[in-house]
Amino acid sequence: AIRDNQFYNSGTDAAGLAVTADHAKVWLSMENIYPSGSNCSCAISSKCSRPLGFYCSASSCHTINAQPNITVPASGIIIFFTSFSQQTLTITVLSPSQTTFSYLQDQHKSSLSCLCSQASIQHDVFLSISPRLHQVCSSDFVAEQWWGYLWGRDVFSDFRDLKLLSIQFRVLASLCLLAQQSIDNDTSVFLTNKLVTLEAMSFSSFQAQIDSLTATFISQTPDKFRRDQSFIYETFRANQLLVVPGTNWQLAFTTAADNYLIATVPRNSFGNNYSCITSLDSFSRPLYIDANYNTTVLSGVVASCLPIDGVRLSTLECFFDSKCILNLTSIASTRTTTIWIPKPLNASTPSNYSSNTLIGNLVDSLFVEDWGIVSNYSSYFTSCAPYSCTYQYIDHNTILYIITTVLGLYGGLTVILHFIVWRGWRMYRKIIGSIQIATRSTSTQVVPFQPTIYIE
Repeated sequence: AIRDNQFYNSGTDAAGLAVTADHAKVWLSMENIYPSGSNCSCAISSKCSRPLGFYCSASSCHTINAQPNITVPASGIIIFFTSFSQQTLTITVLSPSQTTFSYLQDQHKSSLSCLCSQASIQHDVFLSISPRLHQVCSSDFVAEQWWGYLWGRDVFSDFRDLKLLSIQFRVLASLCLLAQQSIDNDTSVFLTNKLVTLEAMSFSSFQAQIDSLTATFISQTPDKFRRDQSFIYETFRANQLLVVPGTNWQLAFTTAADNYLIATVPRNSFGNNYSCITSLDSFSRPLYIDANYNTTVLSGVVASCLPIDGVRLSTLECFFDSKCILNLTSIASTRTTTIWIPKPLNASTPSNYSSNTLIGNLVDSLFVEDWGIVSNYSSYFTSCAPYSCTYQYIDHNTILYIITTVLGLYGGLTVILHFIVWRGWRMYRKIIGSIQIATRSTSTQVVPFQPTIYIE
C-alpha cells in the first residue's frame, strides 16, 4: 500500500521534493532511486535494499553468491615472503684439518664450534722452555779453580779481604747453581700441568692462553726463589749464626774470672752508628785485596755483614775489565806458585742487565736473560684432534626453496583461507546488513501522497 500510494519516507532516498522556479510551486514527485544499479527501482520493488553484497532486478532483490578469488593474493603473499625472508643453515664438517679449521675460523668465527676429541693436553706437548742465564753463571768466575786460586795455600794470612772475595765468588757460584735448579724444578712441574679445552682454539686464542700461562710462570718462579732465600737469610739473622770469615760476629774469650766463657760480639765494621746485630744488608764497605788491607780496591766489589750481602751489593763491573782482572790475579799470585787468569765477561753479549747492575737484582730474577719459551700450535691442534666442526650462517632462500615452499603451502593455505576468510566475510556482511535494515525500520515515517501542491 505504501509503495502503490507512493508515500514519502523521510529516512530514505525513495522520493524527493522539487520546486519550480517560475510558478513558486512546491510539488512532490517520485524519483527512481537505484540502490544497486539501473535495473532496480524502489518505485517498482519494495524488496530492494542498500546493504553491500546484494543486487536487485526489476522485480526482486537477490543476494550475491559469487565468492572472491583469494587464491592469487594468497599465493602472491607466500612467494613474496619466501623470496625476501632469510634462513639459518647449520653445516657440520667431520674431522677437519688444521687448514680447514683456520679457513672456517676466518669465515664463521662467531658461530664455529669444534669439539676436541682430547680435552686435556699436557703442556710439554705444545710448549718448551729453555732459559738462558746471565753469562756470569757460565764464566770462569764461578769455577772452583778460580775461588781456590784466590784463597791461596795458607790458612792464616793478612790477605783477609782476598779470602773474603774467594768466599763471595763461591757464594755467587752457589746462587747460580740454586737458580738453575729452581728453574729446572719449576719448569718440570709447569710442563706436566695440563691445558683443558673442550673446543679447539684458534691460533690467536691459543697464543693468548699461552702468554697468560707463561706470564704467571715467569712471575711466580722468581718469587718462590726469593722466599726461600729470605727464609735462610732470616734464619742467620735471628739465630745470630757466625759465618766463617767472621764478618758479622766475632769471638770474645773471657778470663778465669768469667769462667773462660766464649762470647760472640757483633762487629761494627761500617761505622759507630751501625752494627750487624740490627741489620745485615743495609751497609757495605770497600773490599781491599792488598796485603796492607788499606790500598787496592776492586771497582764495584764490596763487603758486608754476610758474604751473601757482599755479593748482592756488588756489581760485575770489574769482571768486564781485563785490567781490573789482571790487577787482581797479580796480587793473588803472590800467595801461590801458579798464575791463573780468568777470561773477562763479554760486553758485546746481548743482555738485559748492564755491567753496573747489582748482583742482587740478577739473583732476584734468577739470572735469567731469556726464558726461551716456544709454543707449537700444530702440536696442540693435533692433540686436540676435533672430530667435527659445526657452524651456522644466514642465507637468502633459493629458487628451489621458494618453489618447494609454495607448492607445499599452496594446498593447505588455499583450503584454510577459503574457509576462514570467506566465512568470516559473509558473517560480517550479514551483521552489517541486519544493522542497517533495523535502523531503517525504526526511522520510517508515513506521509499521505500529494502529487502536486500549489502555493499562490
